[in-house]
Amino acid sequence: MTLNRNLIIFVLLAIFALLFLRQCNVTSELKAELAKTKSDASVHYNNLLAANDTIKKYKNANNGLIAEKRSFIYDINEFESKYTALASEYSTELNLSKSLKSTNALLKAQVKIKDNIKTEAVVSIINDTTSVFNFNDFKDFGKGNTRKFDGAVKFTVKDNKFNIQNSDFNLTQEIKLYASIDEKDGYKKIKMSSTYPGLDFENIENINLINNKLNEKTPKKARWSIGFGVGYGMTLINGQTIQYGPNINAGLYWSPAFLQF
Repeated sequence: MTLNRNLIIFVLLAIFALLFLRQCNVTSELKAELAKTKSDASVHYNNLLAANDTIKKYKNANNGLIAEKRSFIYDINEFESKYTALASEYSTELNLSKSLKSTNALLKAQVKIKDNIKTEAVVSIINDTTSVFNFNDFKDFGKGNTRKFDGAVKFTVKDNKFNIQNSDFNLTQEIKLYASIDEKDGYKKIKMSSTYPGLDFENIENINLINNKLNEKTPKKARWSIGFGVGYGMTLINGQTIQYGPNINAGLYWSPAFLQF
């Protein structure tokens, strides 16, 4: 009876331990799956809001224009497969590699500048019938924003009529832009700003790219392994007596997939 009772106790405890470990594994997998589902739902909801968001514009303390808009979040593989044209546009314009695997964020802005140039002309008389109007204007708007305009119009006078021979105009602008990607209330947004007079942001866009495959767990497989352990536990001696105490063991082990966590 001693043999049978100790053996039964040992087997039951071993089965309990295996079931407990399996339950821990199942619970861990369920928690991971739930976390991934919540994350995916949050990303899709964010992109829905971003798609329907409009540019918000306001002035800063320096009277500069600030524009902001909610950012998109896409898995790289999903973005490249579903939005091929947009991915190709960014890759071409930024001279990126065919794959965006090494890209973290994409940004794009479309600006419009409404300007009004008022300048005086200097007349240079070449001969009795030919003259040239020369234009030259330079504005420094501060903070790295400048505008230079120059040009010339050559014309002749014949029979009291002006005839333009040729004209040449040059416009050079230096425009400083500021940009940031801020995170607030759990979502990201792109902000752009400039103090250049007459500049307006027609559109701004930020796409943050993530690689979900890097976060995927490798599927578990049953495997053999050689192990060595030191601990305190229960040992069945001669198939009859259960003894508790420290033990040292080494051996060849087989680990089924459902017990790995």
